[in-house]
Amino acid sequence: MLRSVSILCLLALPTLASAQSDSSARPRSPLCWRGKPEPRCGSFWITEMSGEYAFATTQTHYTLSSGPYVDSFRVPDVSSQLLWTVGPMFNTGPTRALGGTISAGLVSEGARIAVEARRRYWMSPTSAVDVSGGALRMDVPMVPNNIDHSPYGVTAGVYVVGGDLIHLNGHVDALLTGGRVRAAGTVGGGLGSYPALGATLLFGVLTLAVIAAFASNGDF
Repeated sequence: MLRSVSILCLLALPTLASAQSDSSARPRSPLCWRGKPEPRCGSFWITEMSGEYAFATTQTHYTLSSGPYVDSFRVPDVSSQLLWTVGPMFNTGPTRALGGTISAGLVSEGARIAVEARRRYWMSPTSAVDVSGGALRMDVPMVPNNIDHSPYGVTAGVYVVGGDLIHLNGHVDALLTGGRVRAAGTVGGGLGSYPALGATLLFGVLTLAVIAAFASNGDF
Protein backbone atom coordinates (compact mmCIF):
# COMPACT_ATOMS: atom_id res chain seq x y z
CA MET A 1 0.00 0.00 0.00
CA LEU A 2 2.81 2.44 0.89
CA ARG A 3 4.52 1.65 -2.40
CA SER A 4 1.32 2.43 -4.32
CA VAL A 5 0.88 5.78 -2.55
CA SER A 6 4.54 6.67 -3.21
CA ILE A 7 4.21 5.96 -6.94
CA LEU A 8 1.04 8.05 -7.23
CA CYS A 9 2.52 10.92 -5.20
CA LEU A 10 5.57 11.11 -7.50
CA LEU A 11 3.22 11.54 -10.46
CA ALA A 12 1.59 14.52 -8.74
CA LEU A 13 4.79 16.47 -7.95
CA PRO A 14 4.97 18.33 -11.31
CA THR A 15 1.40 19.59 -10.81
CA LEU A 16 2.07 20.93 -7.31
CA ALA A 17 5.31 22.55 -8.43
CA SER A 18 3.48 24.24 -11.30
CA ALA A 19 0.79 25.53 -8.96
CA GLN A 20 3.36 27.00 -6.56
CA SER A 21 5.35 28.73 -9.31
CA ASP A 22 2.15 30.02 -10.87
CA SER A 23 1.22 31.84 -7.67
CA SER A 24 4.69 32.91 -6.49
CA ALA A 25 4.65 36.15 -8.47
CA ARG A 26 1.87 37.67 -6.35
CA PRO A 27 1.90 38.76 -2.71
CA ARG A 28 0.95 36.07 -0.24
CA SER A 29 -2.69 35.96 0.90
CA PRO A 30 -4.04 33.94 3.83
CA LEU A 31 -4.12 30.15 3.83
CA CYS A 32 -7.74 29.01 4.23
CA TRP A 33 -9.28 25.68 5.10
CA ARG A 34 -12.57 26.49 3.37
CA GLY A 35 -11.74 27.74 -0.13
CA LYS A 36 -12.46 31.26 -1.36
CA PRO A 37 -11.14 33.23 -4.35
CA GLU A 38 -8.49 35.94 -4.20
CA PRO A 39 -7.99 38.23 -2.40
CA ARG A 40 -9.63 36.47 0.54
CA CYS A 41 -7.48 33.34 0.13
CA GLY A 42 -4.14 32.86 -1.53
CA SER A 43 -4.28 29.12 -0.96
CA PHE A 44 -6.68 26.67 0.64
CA TRP A 45 -7.22 22.99 1.42
CA ILE A 46 -9.56 20.56 -0.29
CA THR A 47 -11.10 18.33 2.44
CA GLU A 48 -13.94 16.16 1.15
CA MET A 49 -15.92 13.05 1.96
CA SER A 50 -17.82 11.63 -1.03
CA GLY A 51 -20.05 8.76 -2.01
CA GLU A 52 -20.20 7.66 -5.65
CA TYR A 53 -22.47 5.24 -7.49
CA ALA A 54 -21.16 3.24 -10.48
CA PHE A 55 -23.84 3.83 -13.11
CA ALA A 56 -21.83 2.20 -15.93
CA THR A 57 -19.03 -0.38 -15.68
CA THR A 58 -17.35 -3.21 -17.54
CA GLN A 59 -17.84 -6.68 -16.08
CA THR A 60 -15.80 -9.80 -15.40
CA HIS A 61 -17.29 -13.09 -16.61
CA TYR A 62 -17.02 -16.23 -14.49
CA THR A 63 -17.93 -19.83 -15.34
CA LEU A 64 -18.04 -22.37 -12.50
CA SER A 65 -18.59 -26.08 -13.14
CA SER A 66 -19.38 -28.90 -10.73
CA GLY A 67 -19.93 -32.21 -12.50
CA PRO A 68 -22.72 -31.74 -15.03
CA TYR A 69 -23.71 -28.36 -13.62
CA VAL A 70 -22.29 -25.17 -15.10
CA ASP A 71 -22.93 -21.74 -13.57
CA SER A 72 -22.12 -18.63 -15.58
CA PHE A 73 -22.35 -15.11 -14.18
CA ARG A 74 -20.88 -11.62 -14.42
CA VAL A 75 -19.50 -9.33 -11.71
CA PRO A 76 -19.19 -5.52 -12.13
CA ASP A 77 -15.55 -4.41 -12.26
CA VAL A 78 -16.21 -1.16 -10.39
CA SER A 79 -18.56 -0.81 -7.44
CA SER A 80 -20.00 2.11 -5.52
CA GLN A 81 -17.36 3.97 -3.52
CA LEU A 82 -16.84 5.88 -0.29
CA LEU A 83 -13.93 8.31 -0.65
CA TRP A 84 -11.95 10.85 1.35
CA THR A 85 -10.02 13.55 -0.54
CA VAL A 86 -7.45 16.04 0.71
CA GLY A 87 -4.95 18.35 -0.95
CA PRO A 88 -3.64 21.91 -1.34
CA MET A 89 -4.97 24.42 -3.86
CA PHE A 90 -3.38 27.72 -4.90
CA ASN A 91 -5.38 30.63 -6.31
CA THR A 92 -3.62 31.67 -9.50
CA GLY A 93 -5.95 34.60 -10.19
CA PRO A 94 -9.35 36.02 -9.19
CA THR A 95 -11.24 33.22 -10.96
CA ARG A 96 -8.86 30.25 -10.99
CA ALA A 97 -7.03 27.89 -8.68
CA LEU A 98 -4.64 25.02 -9.30
CA GLY A 99 -3.43 22.21 -7.07
CA GLY A 100 -3.51 18.50 -6.41
CA THR A 101 -5.32 15.97 -4.25
CA ILE A 102 -4.91 12.49 -2.82
CA SER A 103 -8.04 10.35 -2.52
CA ALA A 104 -8.43 7.12 -0.60
CA GLY A 105 -11.49 5.08 0.12
CA LEU A 106 -13.44 1.85 0.00
CA VAL A 107 -14.83 -0.24 -2.87
CA SER A 108 -16.42 -3.67 -2.72
CA GLU A 109 -13.15 -5.44 -3.59
CA GLY A 110 -10.95 -3.43 -1.22
CA ALA A 111 -9.46 0.02 -1.67
CA ARG A 112 -9.23 2.89 -4.15
CA ILE A 113 -6.32 5.38 -4.15
CA ALA A 114 -5.86 8.25 -6.61
CA VAL A 115 -3.53 11.21 -7.01
CA GLU A 116 -4.99 13.94 -9.23
CA ALA A 117 -4.18 17.37 -10.54
CA ARG A 118 -7.13 19.69 -9.92
CA ARG A 119 -8.15 22.92 -11.60
CA ARG A 120 -10.82 25.19 -10.10
CA TYR A 121 -12.87 27.83 -11.89
CA TRP A 122 -14.58 30.21 -9.48
CA MET A 123 -18.12 31.06 -10.64
CA SER A 124 -18.75 33.31 -7.62
CA PRO A 125 -17.21 33.81 -4.15
CA THR A 126 -19.07 30.70 -2.95
CA SER A 127 -19.43 28.45 -6.00
CA ALA A 128 -16.99 26.80 -8.38
CA VAL A 129 -16.49 24.08 -10.98
CA ASP A 130 -13.46 21.79 -10.61
CA VAL A 131 -11.90 19.41 -13.13
CA SER A 132 -9.36 16.79 -12.13
CA GLY A 133 -7.26 14.03 -13.62
CA GLY A 134 -4.48 11.71 -12.55
CA ALA A 135 -3.25 8.25 -11.63
CA LEU A 136 -5.37 5.55 -10.04
CA ARG A 137 -4.95 2.25 -8.20
CA MET A 138 -8.12 0.31 -7.41
CA ASP A 139 -8.95 -3.23 -6.30
CA VAL A 140 -11.24 -4.98 -8.80
CA PRO A 141 -12.58 -8.55 -9.15
CA MET A 142 -9.86 -11.04 -9.99
CA VAL A 143 -9.70 -12.36 -13.54
CA PRO A 144 -9.87 -16.18 -13.58
CA ASN A 145 -6.35 -17.68 -13.42
CA ASN A 146 -4.84 -14.28 -12.55
CA ILE A 147 -4.01 -13.27 -8.96
CA ASP A 148 -3.56 -9.56 -9.70
CA HIS A 149 -6.68 -7.62 -8.78
CA SER A 150 -5.03 -4.27 -7.87
CA PRO A 151 -4.38 -2.65 -11.25
CA TYR A 152 -3.18 0.85 -12.03
CA GLY A 153 -4.89 3.25 -14.41
CA VAL A 154 -6.11 6.78 -14.91
CA THR A 155 -9.06 8.78 -13.65
CA ALA A 156 -10.75 12.08 -14.52
CA GLY A 157 -13.44 13.96 -12.63
CA VAL A 158 -15.76 16.97 -12.60
CA TYR A 159 -17.05 18.68 -9.43
CA VAL A 160 -19.75 21.31 -8.92
CA VAL A 161 -18.87 22.92 -5.59
CA GLY A 162 -21.05 25.00 -3.28
CA GLY A 163 -19.09 26.99 -0.74
CA ASP A 164 -16.67 24.07 -0.28
CA LEU A 165 -19.42 22.66 1.98
CA ILE A 166 -21.26 20.42 -0.51
CA HIS A 167 -20.51 19.14 -4.00
CA LEU A 168 -21.81 16.99 -6.83
CA ASN A 169 -19.24 15.04 -8.80
CA GLY A 170 -18.59 12.41 -11.43
CA HIS A 171 -15.59 10.31 -12.41
CA VAL A 172 -14.45 8.20 -15.33
CA ASP A 173 -11.94 5.47 -14.43
CA ALA A 174 -9.91 3.20 -16.72
CA LEU A 175 -7.60 0.41 -15.54
CA LEU A 176 -5.52 -2.26 -17.29
CA THR A 177 -5.26 -5.72 -15.74
CA GLY A 178 -5.49 -9.30 -16.89
CA GLY A 179 -4.80 -8.23 -20.46
CA ARG A 180 -7.89 -6.05 -20.79
CA VAL A 181 -9.23 -2.61 -19.93
CA ARG A 182 -11.69 -2.17 -17.09
CA ALA A 183 -13.61 1.10 -17.11
CA ALA A 184 -16.48 2.75 -15.31
CA GLY A 185 -18.40 5.96 -14.86
CA THR A 186 -19.49 7.05 -11.37
CA VAL A 187 -21.62 9.90 -10.07
CA GLY A 188 -22.25 11.10 -6.56
CA GLY A 189 -21.90 13.88 -4.07
CA GLY A 190 -20.48 14.73 -0.73
CA LEU A 191 -19.44 17.19 1.92
CA GLY A 192 -16.45 19.44 2.47
CA SER A 193 -14.77 21.38 5.26
CA TYR A 194 -16.59 21.18 8.63
CA PRO A 195 -19.49 18.97 7.40
CA ALA A 196 -16.97 16.48 5.99
CA LEU A 197 -15.13 16.38 9.32
CA GLY A 198 -18.39 15.79 11.18
CA ALA A 199 -19.50 13.06 8.78
CA THR A 200 -16.10 11.36 9.05
CA LEU A 201 -16.28 11.34 12.85
CA LEU A 202 -19.83 9.96 12.72
CA PHE A 203 -18.76 7.24 10.27
CA GLY A 204 -15.87 6.32 12.59
CA VAL A 205 -18.16 6.07 15.62
CA LEU A 206 -20.67 3.91 13.72
CA THR A 207 -17.87 1.66 12.44
CA LEU A 208 -16.53 1.15 15.96
CA ALA A 209 -20.07 0.41 17.20
CA VAL A 210 -20.55 -2.26 14.52
CA ILE A 211 -17.17 -3.83 15.32
CA ALA A 212 -18.02 -3.86 19.03
CA ALA A 213 -21.39 -5.49 18.30
CA PHE A 214 -19.78 -8.26 16.25
CA ALA A 215 -17.10 -8.76 18.90
CA SER A 216 -19.71 -9.11 21.65
CA ASN A 217 -21.47 -11.81 19.60
CA GLY A 218 -18.22 -13.72 19.19
CA ASP A 219 -18.03 -13.19 15.42
CA PHE A 220 -14.44 -11.88 15.64
